[in-house]
Amino acid sequence: MFGFRKVRTPLTTFQRVDIELLMRRTIDEVGRSFVRQSHVVTNLEELDLDHTSLDTLVETARAEVVSRLPEQQTQCEVQIVPGSEIGYPSTYTVATESSPAIIRVAKETGDDPLRTVMELAFQFSSHHWHVVPGATELDKLPRTSDLLPICCGFGVLGSEACLYDDQWSQAGWAGWSISRSGYYSTVEIGYALALFARCRNESSPEWAERLRLDSRETAELAWKLFETRDKSGDGLLFDAERIPSTQVDMSQLATWLSGPDPAYALASGYALAKLNGLSPRAVESAIKASRLGDPDVIPVAVRVLGKARTCTPDLEKCVLDLCRKSKPRVTVAAMQAAVELNLPLLSYRRKLSKLLDYFAGDPSPILELIGSQGQALNMLAPRIMPRLALAVRDEDESLVDACLNCLADIRADTERLIPKFIKAEESREQVRQRLEDLEIAPPH
Repeated sequence: MFGFRKVRTPLTTFQRVDIELLMRRTIDEVGRSFVRQSHVVTNLEELDLDHTSLDTLVETARAEVVSRLPEQQTQCEVQIVPGSEIGYPSTYTVATESSPAIIRVAKETGDDPLRTVMELAFQFSSHHWHVVPGATELDKLPRTSDLLPICCGFGVLGSEACLYDDQWSQAGWAGWSISRSGYYSTVEIGYALALFARCRNESSPEWAERLRLDSRETAELAWKLFETRDKSGDGLLFDAERIPSTQVDMSQLATWLSGPDPAYALASGYALAKLNGLSPRAVESAIKASRLGDPDVIPVAVRVLGKARTCTPDLEKCVLDLCRKSKPRVTVAAMQAAVELNLPLLSYRRKLSKLLDYFAGDPSPILELIGSQGQALNMLAPRIMPRLALAVRDEDESLVDACLNCLADIRADTERLIPKFIKAEESREQVRQRLEDLEIAPPH
C-alpha cells in the first residue's frame, strides 16, 4: 500500500517560531517594498571593494553596506582597532551626548574581505535598530538585528561567512578553532532566507544555487513545508493575520496552546506566560500541552501553570509530578511554576543539586530556584561554592553576583566557605568586596 511521506520539518519548533516572528518584525520595520526591491548579492565581486589597504577595504565595504541598508538616520563612525582591544571581530557602541555611535572593526577582521563586509552589515543593522523610535530591547539584540542584512540582500554572503575554521601555530604548538560571524547558524540563515523569498513571492530563486549546502538544504525543506501548509490551508506565523500575543483573548490563546499546530502552541505559551491569573480553561490547556505537546512546547506549557489564578489540588499534583520528571528543561519549568504557586521545593534538593551540574554553562535559573527557598536549602551552599570559584576565575561578574545573591538568600556562612573554596587571597578579597557592593552582609 502506498502512502504520502510526511514533509520533514526544518529546524526545531523554537527556532522556526523565533525566526518567523523576528523576520516578520524586521520586514514590517523596513517595508515589504524595500525587501522585494533588494538586490541579492551572491559574490563579493559584485561589490565595489578597494583592496589596496586595510583602510580602503573597510571604507569601501562600509559604503557598500550602507547603500543597501535602510537610510541611516544618525551618524555612525567606523574605526579600525587591534583585535586585542575589543576581543571580537567587531563591536558597536551606542551614541552618547558627547560622541556619535561607533563601530570598531578588529584589524584581523580586515584579513578577510567577506567577514569585513558581513561584520559591518551586522553592526550597521544594530545601529539602525538603536535609532528606530519605539524599538524594544529585543529589536536591538543580534537575535533581531542580524536578520536585517538578510532582508537587504546579504543573506547568501552571510551564509558563506557564518562559520570560520581558524588554524594556528605558535611556539611549537598548533591547533584550530571554529568561530561564528553573526548570531545565526548556517541552517537558521537558510530558513530565514526561505522566508525572505516567500516575502518576495519567489518560489525557486536563482540565488539559492549560490548558497552553501547546509543553508540550501534547509531552505529547500522550508519551501516544501510552506507548499504543504499552503495546500492544506494551514498558515505560517510569518504571514498570519493574527498571531499569538498578550493582546489576544485568553480563550483563543488557550485554544492554540492545546491545538495541533506546535508553532501557534509555542507562541501562545509565551504569551500566556506573561499574564497572571489565568482562567481554568487556560490552565487546562497548559496541562494538556504539558503531556502531549511538542518537545519545545512542553517546558513553556509547564511554565504557564505557574500563572494560574488559584492552585487547585489537581494543579498542585500536576506541577509536583512534573518536578520529578527526568528531562531537565521540564523539571526546571515545573519548579519555576511551583515557586510561583508557593509550593515548597525542599524535597527536591538532590535534584536541584544535580541540575547545578547539568546547567553548568548557565546555572543562574537554578540558583534563583535555590535562593527562592531561603534557609530551607542552606545545605546546598557547598554545592554552590565551586560555581562561585569558577565564576571568579573566569571573571564572569553576572554569575558571581548570581552565586552571591543565592548564598545570601539561603543564609550561607560565607565567612567560613570563602576561604575553603577560594584559595587565592586576592580572589577572596574580591568576593568579599563584591558582597559589600551588593549590600549582602554575611550571616552571623
